[in-house]
Amino acid sequence: MRRLVNRLLALIACLALITAATLVIAEIAAAALGRAPVLVDWPSAAAWAGQYTWGQSRTLAVSLLLLAAGLALVLGQLWPSRSRRLPLNSHDPATDLAVTRRTLARDVSSAVSGVEGVEPGRVRIGRSSIAVQATAPAAGDSKALAEQVENAISGRLERLRLRRTPRLAVKLTRRA
Repeated sequence: MRRLVNRLLALIACLALITAATLVIAEIAAAALGRAPVLVDWPSAAAWAGQYTWGQSRTLAVSLLLLAAGLALVLGQLWPSRSRRLPLNSHDPATDLAVTRRTLARDVSSAVSGVEGVEPGRVRIGRSSIAVQATAPAAGDSKALAEQVENAISGRLERLRLRRTPRLAVKLTRRA
């Protein structure tokens, strides 16, 4: 979502700058040729702006509003986004390896489905934790099944060699 908003803001800013630059070039060309303003009556706009000083309350209010909007945009961009990738250890320090959260969730779900009788449910991947919900048969020892699921997931995670080993939480619900 953040990437989409960034691209839309960049597109709007780009179009505004192109429009403003084209307008400024047209107005400069008209003034250089001794003609009247093309689209913007800038002499009257300059006369209107000349009525206000920096110390007036209207000018200060508009300046503070623009400052707040700019600050909000800067802080919004500096706020760290949710990482989509989890780093992996590699044999070569010059190689950067990572796995996406979606791929890791599919791999964990596959590991859960490898345990007989257990059907994977929702898998949530956080920065430092993995939460797995699965469905188990009504009969049988739920602790043993939960332990088998945890072992299957832990085995997959060890093979992936994540840089930080996440906490694992498994919740089994019984089938009716």
